[in-house]
This record gives sequence, C-alpha cells and structure tokens, in this order.
Amino acid sequence: MRRDHVVDRCVICDCSKVYVQKDFNRTLGAAIFGAGAVLFLLCAWKNRLVEGTLVWAAFVIADGLLYKFLPDVTICYKCHTQYRGVTPNPDNHPFELGLAEKYDPLDKRAGAENPAAQWKSR
Repeated sequence: MRRDHVVDRCVICDCSKVYVQKDFNRTLGAAIFGAGAVLFLLCAWKNRLVEGTLVWAAFVIADGLLYKFLPDVTICYKCHTQYRGVTPNPDNHPFELGLAEKYDPLDKRAGAENPAAQWKSR
C-alpha cells in the first residue's frame, strides 16, 4: 500500500495482484434474485404477466441502483485480504479467473502458495 491509501500490493502477503469488486454480500444478492424470480413465477402462474414484468423491472432497477451506489472493495488474489475505504487505483482491474486459478491454494498442481492458508484453516 502506498501513500494516500492506494492499494498496489497486499500488505499481508506482499502479492502485487489484487482485484476490485463491489462491496456486496453475495448471499444477500442471491436471495434478492431468488425472491424476484419467485414473485415473477407466482405472477405468471396467476396469469398476471404485466405485474410479473413490473416485478422484474423493479428488481432490475434496484440492482442497478445498488451497483451504482455501493462502494468498491479491493481484494488480494493470494490471501483474499479485503481493503475497504481506500482510494481507487486505476491499475487494479476486475476479477480475472485465470489469475485466481494461479493463486488458488487448493490447486496443488499449479504450485500455488498461500501464506494465509494455515491460519485460515484454524
């Protein structure tokens, strides 16, 4: 981490690969999507397709508003340390699956090292 609270590498494992994503609980997001799907299916079952479409539209608008207003969180690929409330770094990109597989501690064939794996398993 440099001055001005800009994350360019992890302070825990010194990995230079970090990614940015929205700071939102994935379980809550899946529950909201599920609720919207169930409400739409109930409306469709009762032959209320206009109301069902309005339900989907409301959920799409709510999702867009959440995406616009939720802050970003920077996460280390190697040890999954999360950095909240930091100054955005334009060099940090969204999640890339290829990099995540490179640092995956469960993939023994790739020779991945994860310094946090020992204390996370406790």
